[in-house]
Amino acid sequence: MKGRLRILMPTIYFPPRVGGIESHVYYLARELARRGHVVEIVTTRTEKASPAAEVLEGIEVNRLHSFGKHPVGWVLSSLLAVPKVLSLAGRCDVMHCHTFAFALSGSVGNLLLRRPLIVTVHESHFLRFAKKKYMRPFLRLPLMRAAILLSTSKEIDKVTRELLPKARTLPIVNGIDTDVFRPGAPALKKAEGEFLIVCPRRLVEKNGVEFLVRALPLLKGNLRAKVYIAGDGPLRSHLQGLARDLGVMNEVVFMGSIENTKMPSVFSSADLVVIPSLVEATSIAALEAMACERVIAASRVGGLPEIIDGRVGVLFEPGSPQAIAEAIAAVAGRSDAAGMGREARRRVEQNWSISRMADIHERLYFELAGRGPGAKVGADA
Repeated sequence: MKGRLRILMPTIYFPPRVGGIESHVYYLARELARRGHVVEIVTTRTEKASPAAEVLEGIEVNRLHSFGKHPVGWVLSSLLAVPKVLSLAGRCDVMHCHTFAFALSGSVGNLLLRRPLIVTVHESHFLRFAKKKYMRPFLRLPLMRAAILLSTSKEIDKVTRELLPKARTLPIVNGIDTDVFRPGAPALKKAEGEFLIVCPRRLVEKNGVEFLVRALPLLKGNLRAKVYIAGDGPLRSHLQGLARDLGVMNEVVFMGSIENTKMPSVFSSADLVVIPSLVEATSIAALEAMACERVIAASRVGGLPEIIDGRVGVLFEPGSPQAIAEAIAAVAGRSDAAGMGREARRRVEQNWSISRMADIHERLYFELAGRGPGAKVGADA
């Protein structure tokens, strides 16, 4: 498979906005650009300071007006993207839409211009909507024209196949840049005898940060724990008030939103990284922390059990402060944490590096563009 492809990627979000989808699309696009492909992004302008158009590390980025970070906003933003996608789709070899909402613009491009279409379903919102029968036709509509439906966990893949039984699907856990995310100098100072926990979560209900805060009083007297929450969101004031009410305000630091490039040093400060999600696709943050040789404690939901087991961390039942406290105490009592961290990084390098993810995607693109060997790419790619 040789030659250069022109790849169009419509995606609801993109850096500088911080998040798992944003990181995955950026690292994938950057790696493909480094391999000589032309990659064009059509996305929303979520940060006012972001330019409407720029070339970012070889990636051609086009940002359009954002109608908000909610379902109605997603649909309106996707509709607004249709003219721009159509203006670029005619010269591309393949379109790859990220998120089910933004697949609408790619579907129109496929319908009118017959460009090959791949869609990656990233988000846990998809799982939530799929449980509602009245929502299923609206989920099928933007996905049904895709030649391949990718998903970031086996759970999402299963739901996708239930919605579209005849579709060609493939679960691929999102990749991360293991050159950026690696052990390094810690950014956070730790007091003598302190057990430092990092929770890299946006402060929204589905991420379950409240239950981590509620777990802290259960640890008092047994463990001197301090939690750094790297993330912001609408629940920040509520969580700060909860910490005060529970008497653990001194044990919780709300760091706000942290730039992705600064997170390796934050992770490297941690004795434990906690992912207390109530629903989850596959946590990019968990993989990034694992690449920094951190032990992970995570909810037993979504795609998290696909990447975390007893060799690299511990799983707990979602929404249970008691279960979280027990998981934290269990890790704090282990003497092999360093070895678990090394195994975590080895596992990420072997299975979920962005280079490996780019290899898989590149093979799919060449195949759909009619320039591959013709054999379908399977789950063992």
